[in-house]
Amino acid sequence: MKLVEKVQQGIEDMILNKEYDESRYLPSEGELCRRFDVSRATVREAVRSMEVRGYVKRMHGKGIVVVDNSVKVLTRSLSDVISRGDSSILDLIEMRNIIEVHAAEMAASRATGEDLEKMDAYVREMETAKTMDDAYYNCDLSFHLAMVEASKNVLLLSVMKAFEPFLHDVVVVSSQEDYCIEQKYGYHRAIYRAIADRDAEQAMAAVRRHLKATYDNVHMRIRS
Repeated sequence: MKLVEKVQQGIEDMILNKEYDESRYLPSEGELCRRFDVSRATVREAVRSMEVRGYVKRMHGKGIVVVDNSVKVLTRSLSDVISRGDSSILDLIEMRNIIEVHAAEMAASRATGEDLEKMDAYVREMETAKTMDDAYYNCDLSFHLAMVEASKNVLLLSVMKAFEPFLHDVVVVSSQEDYCIEQKYGYHRAIYRAIADRDAEQAMAAVRRHLKATYDNVHMRIRS
């Protein structure tokens, strides 16, 4: 890891751990230099990069103020974990199990008519697709995002959206067959039907079945 990246990671950790004063200012450049044992130029480059990404803002004559330490910082930090290669595609599927199973449970009682119409439209697109192409993959991912959105839990949706580009890769990798998976197995239709019926237990079970198949497909391809 380069020195600048090391300092960026260190400052991100400070933000997540709320290591700043009551005015939301981080330690001075000099203190950061001593803390990370780097030059002032390295600290400035790291801070400049983090300012571009929206973590902090340099206030002339005052210091480095934390812009947002809530959902935005959390989601970007999570995205960075994947982009740095600190996680794997199988980790992503396990994470989806944690989030989507319980999102389906909540969606069964909270989904609006508009949510259900949106989910149904995505399922119909997959059911009538002639091939599993980019349009199919986008519908697949959009269905899952719509389901989590229907849970009405803003944090769950924020986490899912943070991983959206990587989740798209999961969909593509797990869908490399010479037939349309939805037409043969109806995984998404089963999830939709359970949520529309307000059956939380069946909705959770349907998501588990779908993600178990996804995990098995990806695992098999990784091994081969």
